[in-house]
Amino acid sequence: MGIEKVGILGTGTMGTQIALLCAVHGMPVALWNHRRRVGFENSFRKLALLQSRLGAIEKSSIDMAVGNVTHVEDISGVASCDIVIEAVKEDYTVKQAVLDQLMAALPEQKIIATNTSTLSITNLASKTRVPSKFIGVHFFNPPLTMKLVEIVRGEYTSDETIDEIRQFLSTLNKHPVVLPETPGFVVNRLLFPMINEAIFLLAEGIADAKTIDSCMKLGANHPMGPLELADFIGLDVCLSILETLVAETGDGKYRPAPLLRKYVRAGKYGRKSGIGFYSYRRGE
Repeated sequence: MGIEKVGILGTGTMGTQIALLCAVHGMPVALWNHRRRVGFENSFRKLALLQSRLGAIEKSSIDMAVGNVTHVEDISGVASCDIVIEAVKEDYTVKQAVLDQLMAALPEQKIIATNTSTLSITNLASKTRVPSKFIGVHFFNPPLTMKLVEIVRGEYTSDETIDEIRQFLSTLNKHPVVLPETPGFVVNRLLFPMINEAIFLLAEGIADAKTIDSCMKLGANHPMGPLELADFIGLDVCLSILETLVAETGDGKYRPAPLLRKYVRAGKYGRKSGIGFYSYRRGE
C-alpha cells in the first residue's frame, strides 16, 4: 500500500518544512509538538507563501498544502499515519523522551524515521518496540529544495523498511543514498571539519569572515561560504554536531574551535538569534 499519510514530531525549522514538503505532494500530515505553538496555522501559511515567492512551490498549491496539515495536540494524533518522522531537537535525551511518548501512544508500530544528522540510529531504535522499522532519514535544510536525503540503516533496520523509504522519497522527488550507520554519515563528516577549520582561521586572525567565505565561494565554487553556512545552520547545532563526532569517533580532529564555544555561550547562534559570524539585525 505504501506511505500515504505522514506524522511529524516537532514544529521547528526542519519539522515544519518537511511537513510542507509532504503536503505540497498531496500527502495528509499530522504535525505534533511537545507544546502547542500559538498561531501555528498562520505562520505555516506564511512559510508556504515565502517558499512560493522563492520558487520552491507553486502559489496555486498553497491552499492545498495548508489544508493537508493538521496540528495535533496529543501525540496519539499520529497513530493513524503510515510513517512518523521525528524531527525534534538534536539531543539524545530529548529524542529518547519523545520516542518513549510515541511508543506509549501507538497501538501498533509503523515505520519511524529520525531526521537526526549525527546521532546513532541503533541507539535511538532501542527505544522502540520494533527496531527493524526504525531508520534514519536525514533531510537537508531547506528540505523543499535540497535534493539529497541520507537514508541511514541501523543495526536492525530491515530491507523492507529501506525499500518503503526509498519509494516514499521518490514520491517527494528526492535523491536518496543508503548508508550504514557511521558518525556524521557522509555529508556532515565532510562538511563540519571544513566549517570548524574556517572558525579556527577566523580566530587566528588569518582572514576575516567575508574573506574566508569568498575564498570558498570563488575558489571552490561553493554557493555559501563555511561561516555563512554555519550561521544558517545555527552555531549551537554546529557545536552539538562536532561534539557528537568527537564522542562517537574519539578523533580530536573534530574538536570544536574555542571561538565556536564562546559564541554559543554568548547566545550568538547565527541567523536565528540575529547575530553569529555576521549580523542579521535590521540595518546591519
